[in-house]
Amino acid sequence: MEIGEFSRCLRLLESLKCREAIKERVTEEGLVRACLEVKLRVDCLCGYGLTRRDALKILWKEPRVIGYEIGDIERKVEFLVQRMKCDVECLAEVPKYLGVSFEKQIVARYSVVEYLRGKGAIGFDVGLKDLVMPSRIRFYNLYVKPYPECEKIYGRFYGGGEAKRKHPVGLWKLFKPEKFLESREDVKNMRCFMEALT
Repeated sequence: MEIGEFSRCLRLLESLKCREAIKERVTEEGLVRACLEVKLRVDCLCGYGLTRRDALKILWKEPRVIGYEIGDIERKVEFLVQRMKCDVECLAEVPKYLGVSFEKQIVARYSVVEYLRGKGAIGFDVGLKDLVMPSRIRFYNLYVKPYPECEKIYGRFYGGGEAKRKHPVGLWKLFKPEKFLESREDVKNMRCFMEALT
């Protein structure tokens, strides 16, 4: 480590503004270990041509990256540079790219956009921000729904396009409230009570 680098990493960890669960996961092995993890991620990003300042800014904006394996980060950056033909500096603008699922979001969406671009259906340039930032439903409505053939491309990354059931089919029957039969005496008592109020 260079002089002052440890303190920079420590300041970054102390100033993280994220969910408490992410913060705990990052610092669960102690602050020294977390600083080392930050330094390893910064070195990894700097190896692709980013400045240290940009790399620290990316980790500050997307702290989930600190908990990811370095191999996963390298795979995402290589896909960005080699396959998507984007510049590494795009990560400074859209750090969320490193925080999303590689197979389900990055590859699936890029495959759909490439198919539509090859078909001539998209006349504009789809940037990294347009690829990563929209929600799953918004992306589906913009790029997949108008072209039914894209559902196969997009769906195979989401388990065939069918939603998995979380509960057994007849489970709702178990949660029906019990029916209580009203006796004539109960009805009579309620009427007397209501008449007393009016």
